[in-house]
Amino acid sequence: MTKRQQTTLNMSMIPLAIILILIIGAGYLLLKGDIKLINWNRGFQLRRLENFPQIIFTDKVVEKQRLVLKSQDELNQFLNSVDTTGLTVVKENINFNKEYLIAVSSKTFPETGHKLKIKKMLESKPEKKLTASIEESEKAVNCAIENQKNIVIDIVAISKTDWDIEFERIRKTEECRNESTPSTE
Repeated sequence: MTKRQQTTLNMSMIPLAIILILIIGAGYLLLKGDIKLINWNRGFQLRRLENFPQIIFTDKVVEKQRLVLKSQDELNQFLNSVDTTGLTVVKENINFNKEYLIAVSSKTFPETGHKLKIKKMLESKPEKKLTASIEESEKAVNCAIENQKNIVIDIVAISKTDWDIEFERIRKTEECRNESTPSTE
């Protein structure tokens, strides 16, 4: 093969390589949520469960709960303790051999306007401790609320761990939207 033929062959490979890179890139962007790439940092994993946090309207009076659920029986017991009707369910299949659930519930509130959400999990590697940061919010005093008893719950899944799990609470007060002012949406 002469030098000129070799140069021509190399030049014809460049467009082929560019097209191949574009196809792979477009495929990755289109299937971004479906393709699981190798995660080299296999540390702590957290995922939100579908339909949580949830507000449960009830006449039952309960105290707040902060739990680490390690089995299906513990999950069923928690759900039955906050909702005796049995309407609150976790729709996803949980593999308790690979993950645990962090479940929190509020006390029974006499009025609407309260929220509860596990915002993040904080890691402390030297102490082997996880802290679930729970944000509780309520409406400001001048907001419209209804007198209806309710409980707010949230559940997230975390990768199975032998670390200690603690809970911290962050309280917020939400301001009301002034409904007499027209919105510019």
